[in-house]
Amino acid sequence: MPRTPTFNQPPPPGHVWADEASRLSGRSIEQLYKDRQKQKRTGSSNGPWCVSVGRKAAWRIADIDAWLAGQAPSPDEQSLRDSRPPEPARAAA
Repeated sequence: MPRTPTFNQPPPPGHVWADEASRLSGRSIEQLYKDRQKQKRTGSSNGPWCVSVGRKAAWRIADIDAWLAGQAPSPDEQSLRDSRPPEPARAAA
C-alpha cells in the first residue's frame, strides 16, 4: 500500500496537495494517484485533473469543483417520488 505523502512546502496558489484533494473530492489518495497514472498514459481521467509541480502532483481547486459538478446530479423531489414503487394495496377488512 502506498505511503501517504508528506508535503514540506505549501501548494501553489489555487492548488492543493493529494491529502486535501482527497478530502475535497471524496476519493482516496490512492485512487487520485491511479487517476493520475491513467491521465498520464491515456490523456483522460476518471477523477479531477492533476497537474505536475516539479515531481509532485497537485490538483487545481477549480478542477475539483468542476469534476464534482459533472458527477451525477442529485435527484430532485419529484423524480424520487416517481421512482418509488406503488404502495401495496391494503386488504379490505
